[in-house]
Amino acid sequence: MTMHKPAIKEIGAVKLIGFRVWCEDGGQYIHEIPKAAAELDKRRNEICHLLSPVCQIGAFKIQTNSIEEDGYWVGFPVREIENVPRDMTSLTIPSQTYASLHVEGSNDNIRPAYEQLQAWMQTHDYPRLLHKWHLEKYTTWGNKQNVAVELLDTTERRDPAKNDEYSKKI
Repeated sequence: MTMHKPAIKEIGAVKLIGFRVWCEDGGQYIHEIPKAAAELDKRRNEICHLLSPVCQIGAFKIQTNSIEEDGYWVGFPVREIENVPRDMTSLTIPSQTYASLHVEGSNDNIRPAYEQLQAWMQTHDYPRLLHKWHLEKYTTWGNKQNVAVELLDTTERRDPAKNDEYSKKI
């Protein structure tokens, strides 16, 4: 497993077209999300205004206010949401600030990477915003032994004069 140094990023609004995965039994997400990602990959040519066919984004909230916000969205980023293909959905994530950590290797390393990122956030006084959208930006997927993902855990923006790293693009 390869992990890079955590950083703080500010990312503008992200528009996604893809699938919403919702499982009554939370343990099923580990099986259902890869299925949805594979189906989305097969159908990417149906998506209008695709920004990057080599970047799948997962989005979720840890604490939700409604059933409509519960679940996990897997989608491709788009410039505009238009002509959403049948059986797909769209989601717009507002501009937010994230703690970011790149992870490469086995899918099994994602949970320990989140633990490392969250420990770093706590050490550096970046609160986790559990009611906001969190992102997982995959640039390699499809083989659980070989993934490349940027974990993006929502936090608050602090004074940029503190030498934090900021990025305007996903």
